[in-house]
Amino acid sequence: MKTTPDPAPAGAAETGGSRTPATVPVDLGPDDAERIMALEHLVWFEVAPGVSAEDSLAELDFERTRGAELVSPAPRLGAAQGPTPLAGMYASWAMAVTAPGPLGSLVRLPMNGLTWVGVHPDLRRRGILRQMMTEHLTTAHDHGEAVAGLQAAEPGIYGRFGYGAASLDVTLTLGRGTELAADDALDAAAQEVTTHMVPAGTPEAMAAIQRAHLLAAEHTLGAVTRTEAMARVWFRDFPVARGSKEPLQVLLATRGDNLHGYALVRRSSQWEHNVPQGEVTVREIGATDPAALLALARRVVDFDLTGKVTLHGRGLDDPILWWAGGPRSAALRAGDSLWVRLVDVDKALTARGYAAPADVVLDVVDPVCPWNERRWRLTVGSDGVGRCLPTEDAPDLRMPVAALGAAYLGSRPIAAQAAAGQVTELRPGAAAELSRAMRGDVEPVAAIGF
Repeated sequence: MKTTPDPAPAGAAETGGSRTPATVPVDLGPDDAERIMALEHLVWFEVAPGVSAEDSLAELDFERTRGAELVSPAPRLGAAQGPTPLAGMYASWAMAVTAPGPLGSLVRLPMNGLTWVGVHPDLRRRGILRQMMTEHLTTAHDHGEAVAGLQAAEPGIYGRFGYGAASLDVTLTLGRGTELAADDALDAAAQEVTTHMVPAGTPEAMAAIQRAHLLAAEHTLGAVTRTEAMARVWFRDFPVARGSKEPLQVLLATRGDNLHGYALVRRSSQWEHNVPQGEVTVREIGATDPAALLALARRVVDFDLTGKVTLHGRGLDDPILWWAGGPRSAALRAGDSLWVRLVDVDKALTARGYAAPADVVLDVVDPVCPWNERRWRLTVGSDGVGRCLPTEDAPDLRMPVAALGAAYLGSRPIAAQAAAGQVTELRPGAAAELSRAMRGDVEPVAAIGF
């Protein structure tokens, strides 16, 4: 997720004694490749050698890509002639996320995945990000996209726009040959799973990865999935940019003729005093069941010529963590992963399921999306199905919309946010009631990188 801070309103802030020039939103397309890449390089100061602008932009959906232009750009001393630079840009994908369903089940929901957000370094802190975010969320609302998500490059930015950190990205570091201990039944089931490795960058491999990715997501709380268009280009191999690194590989797990999981791995060679100490990086690992996950995990910790295995994108109660012996055995590190935003409170709260009955009135504070800023009654029956409707009844809880986003995937309970002063309880017991209803049976897994 690519982001830059920019807290002031566009066209209204004063910086360095001069009034900020106004910006206008514009559609971006392939013909804007030069200025999109110019902004990309300025914001992120990363250039991938051997990767063309066309290759870099192939992952974008240009029907969902927008820019911000200065209305009256001033001459720029020393600048070469060329297209007018972009003041900022953003893009999104029509992704999906696995949320809690009724009574411990899971449900796949559409999610607007925001990405490629950047503001020109000369125009930071002038409200351009706020302008783009407001437009983005309004467009999502108009298109009926009730849930949005992102991964923040800097965590202090997106709470002000109503996003809440809903899952953690847990990294596990294991030694080569780590014993992954399971009970006899699970151990026997894992031995029935076959794994094989192929380069990830071919069309055939990318199609298999997408199949496994979608199958695993059906069984994994918090999983975010790529679109078919993203999947066709996401793991392309660029030898010049990769340099001496191994091409990305995929381990595919099968049981008979059925696909049950995958792991994206890259090994790096390293020797210390003539002893092999290569490193294995596991970019993604997903499975439809614990046996397939165990088989994949055992394979990645048993590559020859390696000494360390790093698994990214896991969760706090990941089975791999506990098969390995717990946090001290796995050198656990955690950071924020998916930030969730309820674009339409009523639709989003009705779409997911619940673990327990509830009847609460929520006074939602949401200045960015004013259609949400009102009282809502959430009623959940004994079947775990909820319904959220406008009401004028007295509120039980008052909260920023970000608090609902943080709790949406079944973690970050409302009661804990109330204890931290982020939610105000107006009826005793209401925070615990809503927490019990929204909690998932397990912690959500980290989102894939997007």
